[in-house]
Amino acid sequence: MHRAVLHRASYTSVSFIAPLVAGKMSVHQPRLQTLAKLIPPLTPTMHKGDCGRVAVFGGCEEFTGAPYFVASSSLRLGTDIAYLVCDRSAATAIKSYTPDIIVLPFLRPSSEDTGESKIGAILKRVHAMSVGSGLGKDRTLQESARLAICEARKNGIPIVLDADSLDIVCSDPSVISGYANAVLTPNPPEFARLCSALGLDPDSVDAEAEKKVGGAVRLLAHKLGGVTVVRKGQGDVISNGERVFVCDEAGGLRRCGGQGDVLCGATVTFMAWGEKYKQAVEARANSSRGGEKPGNGKQASSSSSEDIDPKDIPMLASYAACLLTRHASYLAYDEYGRATQSTNILEQIDISFDNKFEELLKAVRPANL
Repeated sequence: MHRAVLHRASYTSVSFIAPLVAGKMSVHQPRLQTLAKLIPPLTPTMHKGDCGRVAVFGGCEEFTGAPYFVASSSLRLGTDIAYLVCDRSAATAIKSYTPDIIVLPFLRPSSEDTGESKIGAILKRVHAMSVGSGLGKDRTLQESARLAICEARKNGIPIVLDADSLDIVCSDPSVISGYANAVLTPNPPEFARLCSALGLDPDSVDAEAEKKVGGAVRLLAHKLGGVTVVRKGQGDVISNGERVFVCDEAGGLRRCGGQGDVLCGATVTFMAWGEKYKQAVEARANSSRGGEKPGNGKQASSSSSEDIDPKDIPMLASYAACLLTRHASYLAYDEYGRATQSTNILEQIDISFDNKFEELLKAVRPANL
């Protein structure tokens, strides 16, 4: 038996809101019970897609593992379908990793097809999308990614931007500025480049004090018009320009490539669940007026006063993703130590989910069928 599995029963404790005062800024951690409301309950009457469909845009000849980690972590957490839109040069390699991911090799437009119509058709099927993992620096692929972002934004689809897609934001912040249904997940160097692109003081982004880091993240998110920013680091700092969360869950000591892609996959998963949650709340409100019952697979809380405010979903989704990824990293490092790779972290993501949410989900009111 893997050593990590032995931790399954020891990490189910419930944490409550814990204010962490950093200077004049009050930083909070959300309740796990609140995060659990976003997770769709599994019921016998559900259909394929009721637990979410996501699209992952990325993957080129050089980088094939990154988008795989995004899509695979999302599937392992419980989404039903993951589309992976990549360059044709990456498709065969990614398809060889697993048959579970639907690989679509048309990120680079052909001479006969601009690719826009295909991308638009995919976006109509999904509840959230991620862009950037394994995208590379190719200008044609970057432009296709930019068009996908614009199309998703036009249709109100939740977006997670990571890695090379952040270069698009640096060169043209307006592509995402003001879109509150988006999450950016920069590492410290990427965060510094974003700050410089937005004209913010780069000295504040490297400060070790939590006060300055949290303030810099909040300032960048505010500058981007309410986009949620997740600055990955020793403690993951999350802000939408108004509130600040810090996820300081224990993680492993390895910093192998691919961990950010697992986080991206977890984030797009919770963003998709958040979209399903909003749809369920709207359906329940409509049914209360029209006397109809919500459809299959729709989660609903016991009263409207307990509903999550839709504007809080990106912050909550980001925190949940950070929590699960850091815990999965901890479990993988506990088993493999210095040899830990991101494939090991991916293998622990479902155990991480069970440790944090399995007991809580038993207490969440099931869907009204």
